[in-house]
Amino acid sequence: MLDERSGLISKLKTEFDTRAAYIRAKVGTLVPSQIRALRLKSEMPRQADLAKAADMKQSRISMMETPGAANMTLDTLSSIAAALKVGLKVQFVPFSEMLTWENGFSQDQFDVVKIDRDVPFLRPAETQAADFVLAASAKANQAAVLHVTQSRDDELGDFTLRYNARQTATEMPAIDGAPLAAQGMAVGL
Repeated sequence: MLDERSGLISKLKTEFDTRAAYIRAKVGTLVPSQIRALRLKSEMPRQADLAKAADMKQSRISMMETPGAANMTLDTLSSIAAALKVGLKVQFVPFSEMLTWENGFSQDQFDVVKIDRDVPFLRPAETQAADFVLAASAKANQAAVLHVTQSRDDELGDFTLRYNARQTATEMPAIDGAPLAAQGMAVGL
């Protein structure tokens, strides 16, 4: 087994055709699995429904969900992503990351937040402020406890982040020299 792996790594390092075939095999398996997983978890779980939303034929969706059966273009993948209400990211990565992607992928667990529930996309300024507060808390490495509460006041949910008041204002992390406690410790999302 180890010799087989060493042989494959050696070929991947030296042979263009081996690298190209390896990449095609991984992408040709994992992308169809992602499409199927997202379709099954969407409001259009039938292939015909996704086909209609993506302005394609059902047979094309079937072929795209079959590993290795379709040669998908970026335009086709963009149409599928738009129909599923998700984004599409194409990224060049190290081979180790491809292996991690393959080994960690589960079609049953794979899901992507749809645009109508994507708070960081819909309300980026508020999300960035919350990220800053979280980073400041982590950097301070003190006894502050972060509580996250959620209410369903709107279609996105209303998220509020607050520090537990165990620290005095002078012990709290500061932004621009003023303790967070003095600046208002809640960040509404």
